[in-house]
Amino acid sequence: MKKVKLLFSIPNFITAGSGREMFNIIERLDKNIFEPVIVISKPGGTLYEEILSKGYTVIVQAFNAENVNGIIAKVKTAYKLSKIFKLYGFDIWQSFHWSSDFTEALVARFAGAKYVYVKKNMNWDRLAWRLKSFFSNTIIARNTTLIKTYFSPSYFRKKTFFVTGGVDITKFKPNTANNIRQEYNIPENLFLVVCIAQLVRVKDQATLIKAIAKTEGTYLILAGAQKDEIYLNELQHLVLKLSLTDRVQMPGDISNVNGLLNACDTFVLPTSMFGGHEEGCPVALLEAMAAGAPCIASNVAGSRDLIIPDDTGLIFTPGDEDDLAVCIKKYQADGGYAEKLVSKAVQVVHEKHSLEAEAERFARVYKKMTGIA
Repeated sequence: MKKVKLLFSIPNFITAGSGREMFNIIERLDKNIFEPVIVISKPGGTLYEEILSKGYTVIVQAFNAENVNGIIAKVKTAYKLSKIFKLYGFDIWQSFHWSSDFTEALVARFAGAKYVYVKKNMNWDRLAWRLKSFFSNTIIARNTTLIKTYFSPSYFRKKTFFVTGGVDITKFKPNTANNIRQEYNIPENLFLVVCIAQLVRVKDQATLIKAIAKTEGTYLILAGAQKDEIYLNELQHLVLKLSLTDRVQMPGDISNVNGLLNACDTFVLPTSMFGGHEEGCPVALLEAMAAGAPCIASNVAGSRDLIIPDDTGLIFTPGDEDDLAVCIKKYQADGGYAEKLVSKAVQVVHEKHSLEAEAERFARVYKKMTGIA
């Protein structure tokens, strides 16, 4: 049987978050069926070196006309680029470029490849998204809200597939012994609440800080990259205003994520709907579930696919610190209840959200696109 030649596109591997997500899928594809190749527009990064060392083919080449001005010029540039890629004879072009740019789809089409892109953010207000979706052969949606709203028209719906995210269950697992409380100087008698997410406004750590102020005997760690200095200053001032300096830490990026998740009494992902942003399929939440942390999430797209109230965790109204405080207190009051939800959450992750399960779902889409199955 002729192998399916499959091109994966991403701008670069210098910031490796999305790149790692993509490469996790590539590594788990059946190489007897698929022949994966990667294209990037800029080389560099430790993940880039890792991929090369494992023998994968990486093409360094511009693959869209995103930075070209004017529709006619964009189309002409896309056609020129397509001549380069047509030489490879790719069957499928899988994009992990999160931009709304539609010219990549044109390059793929002109080159004779079927184009599929992954939609994980909730933006849809630009014509470019509709053009990108129109020119795509297939769309992979990361949450059910995307399918029910943006891709509900029949033309989009018939070529849209729901493929949820995955997590490394060999890395994120419950009950790993650690000394996190000692490392962060957290008293053993305090109820440890953790949020691991970039400190950016859409993640709404401010609401979580306010909820901590409304609970007793709690301690909060807000871990994650501190990329928005203005927002970071606002959070620091809020901690001071609420007299929480002895109950809140913001350590920035951390390396022992599973250890912190194992040490916490609850994990909270308080994403807001600021600027129309919600979640795609939040990896941080999947990691927390896999690690056995009792989870609380705001009721936003993506999160509500993973957290089913009173089954795999607790849900609160976005931006409502009182509602969030009630959830925290519920876990505080009943450890047995938390353990019950944790058990179900871990089971769900192992059954539906392993990296292997994610790669198999992508493979099914590719097989359908090429008529293999």
